Amino acid sequence: MLNFHQAAVADILRSNQRDQTFVSDLESQIHSFLKFLNNRTYHNVQKYVSTIANVWYYSMTTFANLQTLGEEYAGIIRLKNLQRIPKNYEHLIWLLLYIGGEPLLDRALSYTEVKIRRSPSLTQDAKELFIKCITKAKDEKWMLKRIHYSLFYINGKYYNVSNRLTGIRYVLLREWMQDYSFSGSFKLLGQLTLFYILFIIVQVNLFQDIYSSKKQSLSQSSSPSNKFCMLCADNIRNPTATPCGHVFCWDCLFDSLNYQKACAICREEVTINRIIFLQNY
Repeated sequence: MLNFHQAAVADILRSNQRDQTFVSDLESQIHSFLKFLNNRTYHNVQKYVSTIANVWYYSMTTFANLQTLGEEYAGIIRLKNLQRIPKNYEHLIWLLLYIGGEPLLDRALSYTEVKIRRSPSLTQDAKELFIKCITKAKDEKWMLKRIHYSLFYINGKYYNVSNRLTGIRYVLLREWMQDYSFSGSFKLLGQLTLFYILFIIVQVNLFQDIYSSKKQSLSQSSSPSNKFCMLCADNIRNPTATPCGHVFCWDCLFDSLNYQKACAICREEVTINRIIFLQNY
C-alpha cells in the first residue's frame, strides 16, 4: 500500500488559486462568445455562465480522473479519506455541493419556513420557535463558513465545505514538494479567526439586551448627538451608512470591514467601496 502525505495548507491554496484563475478565464471566454452570438441570448443566460464554466472545467479534468491544472501545478491529487480515488458519483456530489451548495441550502430553508407557516398541526408557539431557528441559520451562515475556513487553516484537511461533506482530501504526489514554510502562520490565522468568532458570539448574546434598549432610545430621540454606534458603543462620529441601511462611525466601519466584509448588524456582505458618508445626518 502506498504511503500518502497530506498536502499542506499552502499547497491546497496554491492549487485552488490556480484553478480559479483558469475558471475565471473560461468565464470571460464564454461571456465573449455569448455576446458575439446574440445579445438577447446573452442577457438570458449570463447568470449561468459561472456554473457552466465550473461544470465544463471539472468535467474535463476531475470527472475524467485527471488532475485539474491547479492540482498539477501544486503536485497534489484527490483521495477519498486518504485511501482511494473518488468514484464518479462522489465527484458529482462534490461538484453539486461546490457550485450550488449554498443556493440549495437557502432554498431548503425558505421551503421549510413556508411549510412551517402553513402547517395546520403545529401550534403558534412551535411555529415561532422553528421560524426563529431558520432565521438564525440564515443570518449566521457566514459564521459557519468562517469556522470551516478557520479549521482548514489549523489542520489543513478540507478547504471547501463540499470536500468536508464528501470526505475528499488532497495528498502530495512527491513528499519533497510539500511546502511547510507558512504552516505556523496559517495555524495562527485560524486560531485568531476562531477567537474572533467566539468574541462576536459572546458579544451578541451578552449585550443584545443593551443594544436593543440603546436602539429603542435612539428611535425615540431626534438629536444627532444621541445616535448610537453599534461598533464602539458610543455616539456616532462622522456617520457612514452601509448599503443595507445601517449607520456607524466612519472609522469604526472602515476598521471593521478590513477584518470582515459584512455588516456588523445584519451580516449582509459589504465592501469598503460601497459605504456612504452621510452629511447633515
